[in-house]
Amino acid sequence: MSRLDSRAPDLSALVSARLCHDLISPMGAIGNGLELLQLSAGPAAAELALVNESLATALAKLRFYRIAFGPADPQARQSFDEASQISDAMFHGRFTVTWPDRAGDLSRPVARAVYLAILCLEKSLPMGGHVRIRLDTDAITLGVDGRRTAPPAALWAHVTDGTQVPDLKPDGVQFALLRRTLEAIGHRITADFTESGAEVRIAARAVMLAEARP
Repeated sequence: MSRLDSRAPDLSALVSARLCHDLISPMGAIGNGLELLQLSAGPAAAELALVNESLATALAKLRFYRIAFGPADPQARQSFDEASQISDAMFHGRFTVTWPDRAGDLSRPVARAVYLAILCLEKSLPMGGHVRIRLDTDAITLGVDGRRTAPPAALWAHVTDGTQVPDLKPDGVQFALLRRTLEAIGHRITADFTESGAEVRIAARAVMLAEARP
């Protein structure tokens, strides 16, 4: 039986990127059409506003998933400002995310790990919470304030220790991808939960964190 080439492209990541890319354009066109309809909708304006809000949420998810599940080119960068815009559009209401309020960026592989960690935390906070991302010279910390935590123990054990998950379900795929991403970039992660909070720390080499040039 032939073995897969470790240098071969990640087909699932490429498929994710292709789907996100191909869907964003027509959905954006739908949004433009909805805006035109709202101008002349009269009594139906409220209903169209609801549809437009749902469309905006779908577009935000596509942008977020493109980073989290798509390929991560080590030469590509993700600015804090863009990450903040994407996260603000993706998460609002009970679950929110705050990025550093300063100029700077991350390599795409590290940004992908952070995006996946955010999705893992979202699943661990059934009543919502606030994630604050802090960057130091050697690590990225995701501090969490929540109303109640319910971390899936087996999935987090897989992320932190590599423990096998015998029955991985679709809603837990972010945990497996986070583990794989961390292994690919040679980083470690710790996750400490309390009843109403958490701290997830991704140990990263200082070279991966860079201030944005003016």
